[in-house]
This record gives sequence, structure tokens and C-alpha cells, in this order.
Amino acid sequence: MKIAKYVWLSAVLGSALALAPGSAAAAPGTAISASPADADAPLAAARAALAAIGNHDAAGFGAIVLPEAIFLAQGYAADGTLTTRIIPQAQLTAMIADRGRQLSEQLFDPVVQVQGDLAHVWTPYTFDVGGQRSHCGIDSFGLARIDGVWRITSLTWTQEPKGCAKWGK
Repeated sequence: MKIAKYVWLSAVLGSALALAPGSAAAAPGTAISASPADADAPLAAARAALAAIGNHDAAGFGAIVLPEAIFLAQGYAADGTLTTRIIPQAQLTAMIADRGRQLSEQLFDPVVQVQGDLAHVWTPYTFDVGGQRSHCGIDSFGLARIDGVWRITSLTWTQEPKGCAKWGK
């Protein structure tokens, strides 16, 4: 797992960057290493959501995601045409509850970014249905720590039916 903790900086009219005492100057958006503990909980929430999907546990999934969470999938047709779908949570929950298919998603080399009570998990993945590779792509989880608990605020992913070998799986 790669960990990045972003410190948002501002520069006004080319003046020197102002940072907290004891920190080193860096350009805006520069990644600063964070402790694994900072990234463990958001990544655990993302993994728990995927485990709930694999276990057809719609209630468990619902406990991890906010009711207002946004789910967006981008996929490519055989001719390369991009399709973007916003999936209502009720529809996604119904798909999760459908025990007619075995679902399995594997993450590879997740990158976790944490700033205070906001986090982002960006990770390549593969997705199997009934033991057969369906597609692969990138998962992008947005998370917020609310009342001390990391909750998913958004999940966006690509669905790429080709090119899964690039992740060695």
C-alpha cells in the first residue's frame, strides 16, 4: 500500500509558502508520507464494503456507505465508446443482495490519501463473477470520518473488459 498525506498549501502573488511550524517547504500538492495508521482505517472501510459485496451483505454494505453516497461507473463498449452510469444506491444494494452470482473483487497496490477527516483510496482492481473474470479497472473511493467512523461518500470505478493482465492477474 502506498500512503500519501496531502497538505494543502497556498501561495499569494508568488510569496513564500507558509507552513505549520517545524514543517519543510514544499510545492502545492506535494505528497508527504503519512503513518500507516492514518491510512489503515479508510482502506479497511473500502475493503469492508467490497467484502460485503462478495458476501451479498446489503445491510453490511449500507452500514459502510452514507445514504447519500454517489456510485458512478465508466465502461467501454467493444467499439471504444465510453458509457457513464450513475447507479442509485437502491439498485446497487439490490445487485449486492442477489445471491444468484458469486462476486469477487481483488485490489492491487492501493494508494491512500488522508487529510484530516477526508480520505481517498485509488486502486486497480479485478472483478470476477461466478469465478470468471468480468472486468478490471480503477476503483476510486471517497471517504469521510463521521463521528469517528470512516464512511464511503462516493465510489467511482472504470470497467475495462480488456487489459486486466497489466495487473498480473
